[in-house]
Amino acid sequence: GHPLLAQTSRDSAGVLIVENTRPAWSDSERVWLATNPRLVIGNNTDSAYRFRQVRGVMVLADGRIAVADGASLQLRMFSPQGRFLSVSAGKGTGPGQLLNMHWVRRLSGDTIAVGAGFSTLALYSNTGHFVRTVALSPPEGNGAGRLLLIEVLKNGVSVAAPLPPPTSRTIGSRWTDSLALRLVTGSKDSVRELGTFPYIEFEQVSSGPTPVWLSAIGVFAAGDDRFYAGFGNRYAIRVYTSKGNLQSIIRRSWRPEPITADDWEHWVVEWSKLWVKATGAERDREVQKVREEPWAEELPAFSQFIVDLSGRLWVRGAHWQDAIGAGSLTDIPAVPSTWSVFDVRGRWLGDVRMPAGFQAFEIGTDYVTGIRRTDGVNQVVIYDLSARGR
Repeated sequence: GHPLLAQTSRDSAGVLIVENTRPAWSDSERVWLATNPRLVIGNNTDSAYRFRQVRGVMVLADGRIAVADGASLQLRMFSPQGRFLSVSAGKGTGPGQLLNMHWVRRLSGDTIAVGAGFSTLALYSNTGHFVRTVALSPPEGNGAGRLLLIEVLKNGVSVAAPLPPPTSRTIGSRWTDSLALRLVTGSKDSVRELGTFPYIEFEQVSSGPTPVWLSAIGVFAAGDDRFYAGFGNRYAIRVYTSKGNLQSIIRRSWRPEPITADDWEHWVVEWSKLWVKATGAERDREVQKVREEPWAEELPAFSQFIVDLSGRLWVRGAHWQDAIGAGSLTDIPAVPSTWSVFDVRGRWLGDVRMPAGFQAFEIGTDYVTGIRRTDGVNQVVIYDLSARGR
């Protein structure tokens, strides 16, 4: 049989600690993305096929494809062959219309949930018809801040946290702010506290607290009945049940990669090409301002989680180049991305590489959906995911 490469142990609190030193997949079990996508949708000539700021691509149970487009705030349905079928949602204040589309999740029964505001979910049926809006009530007590909706589990349980305003400290100090995570179930907003969780690094500069470029951020994902939370200062991922119990902590051997002064300089120059609009001496001053902003000295352990449809957790490695476009390590990968795959028990199975310029959204047992940019055209693409054994 297989040597068990993940050594597991229980700590005194009954939380399973899963220690992974090396991947468990044998050569025959390894999976990878096909070189070319099996389906490509998108062009710049027809508005139904024009995509900007895509927030989700889902393959529904009957093979139809739902695409959530964040620029038009539309939910568009396509046939399994990629032919446009219908459109719903859209920008506005009428029933089922949206003013925001932060993220999109597929719930059980192919209900499509759109993070439509700070603490609001808009739910649509598998045909794209508007079902209802779910709003989380604000937390008790003054000064608690609004409730930020972070994730929603397949069974409809929400994960949220009051968002505290950052407090000022002495100039030059660097610290990590935490969120008080809570599970919110049902219409009566019954709450289960998960405890505080680090989510962002700040440094105090003269203008106030400012986030540290390229630093660790809170990374979250939800599956059918569990919730994953990690902060990339270490390779540790906390696994909570839908009842709010901390079930296990997944760990993986990892060595932090330094971000060198050369890396930072390259980042500043490339970022400034995109974002600094001034010219001449004014431009030099603005680029210098960026150069002097706080940046992390090492890359975090990960930048994104996706729970696939069979319950495995995919963990994206962080690359500083990914943040050149819009400043976040979770942006469309500028270089090929490497995803570590963990099974339902937290065992590290192995790594899967995805091409540069491809942003994954949904991972099935044998496919990965996402978007990629080709010759200035944003395209919805679906790749086959295959193993040697098949």
